[in-house]
Amino acid sequence: MKPLILAATALLALPAHADTWKALKETAKQQASQKAEEELGLPQASKPGAEVYLIEPADGAEVSSPVRVVFGLKAMGVAPAGVNQTGTGHHHLLIDSPQIDYTQPLPASEQVVHFGGGQTETTIELAPGTHTLQLLLGDWKHQPHNPPVQSEKITITVK
Repeated sequence: MKPLILAATALLALPAHADTWKALKETAKQQASQKAEEELGLPQASKPGAEVYLIEPADGAEVSSPVRVVFGLKAMGVAPAGVNQTGTGHHHLLIDSPQIDYTQPLPASEQVVHFGGGQTETTIELAPGTHTLQLLLGDWKHQPHNPPVQSEKITITVK
């Protein structure tokens, strides 16, 4: 009876199911795509219906500094910079409409604030006056997705 149990155990260990082969093929395809993105500097694809938006502050709000900013995201996930996972990205806050090259990784500056740790909210110091805020999702290498996942631009007034 022992040889029969051993044979059954060996058969269960074999990856002979069609679902397993399909999963392996899909994984290999994803890895090849990620390698091409990395070596050629290509942007990662965004998911259909993906949206990034500002939950707080509201467009037209009068606020005091420091300003609490809360990010929202739909149809994609948040992952830290450096984590190459399809369908994810991390937030970048664009302050006062900086020029962006959508074909390159986003540079960090006072106007392009990176949240590479996967943060979904922050508090920022802004001088009194009118400011614009906008979110842009970046892939694992800080590059905007294709097509870009970018919020509407809002205007706030800091007292």
